[in-house]
Amino acid sequence: MTDPGLPTSEHLEHLDTDTIADLIENLLPAPEAHRAREHVKACPECQQTYDALLQLTTDLAEEGRSDIPMPTAVAEHLDSVIVSESVLRASTVGVHSLAQIREEPRRHLPKLLGAAAGVVLIAALGVGVVIATKDQAKEGAASADPNTPPADAVAVSTKDIGPSTQRWLDHTPNSILHGSADEQSCARSFAVAQASSNVRLVQPAKIDGKRATIIGLQGSGPGEIQVFAVTGCSVPGGVASSFFETTVTLRNR
Repeated sequence: MTDPGLPTSEHLEHLDTDTIADLIENLLPAPEAHRAREHVKACPECQQTYDALLQLTTDLAEEGRSDIPMPTAVAEHLDSVIVSESVLRASTVGVHSLAQIREEPRRHLPKLLGAAAGVVLIAALGVGVVIATKDQAKEGAASADPNTPPADAVAVSTKDIGPSTQRWLDHTPNSILHGSADEQSCARSFAVAQASSNVRLVQPAKIDGKRATIIGLQGSGPGEIQVFAVTGCSVPGGVASSFFETTVTLRNR
């Protein structure tokens, strides 16, 4: 018999699709991401929405699809649909047209999926349309493979730390350990004081123009990575001082 003192799924206030999409793309601040993740675990309806959006973003990210451009005619048609239905509003989504989405797909695609699930009807137009995923020059240093960080410092902004870490680790089962021996040693020392000391990522970085180190530690689940941005590790004998942290969920785990 169900304990009347315990909330059931029908008594939970469901997360909106924007929040779930942001959770998948690691765009939520760490405390909000934790609350959202715990809610999804307890709410079958939100878990179903999460699974559906996760599968869709995974399908869109499959190798080879990033090279398929969106036909101009289709983009213009969808632009008109979006405008007429007022699906994407600047005050809530921050996207005015699909041209903007094509320029910043990783940032805006989850919002598009959440606010306008009808975009999935692209398939019904009779063409295999996938929004081109063009790497941003601001997102990091140039690399032959955008899914692998360079061995030297990569330039990222604070908001890109989570998505970048997710992309790097999603494409390899191994740890990525870059930087000098001193920087890696500093990262390991930092990890000892955390919930998990299993270091999955050490990446020299310039974050918002400041020399730093991105450290990824294995989280509680097989696909969860705790991500920290620290200063101090780039100098010999330095001590890590964290100024940013978040948790990302790998799609391929």
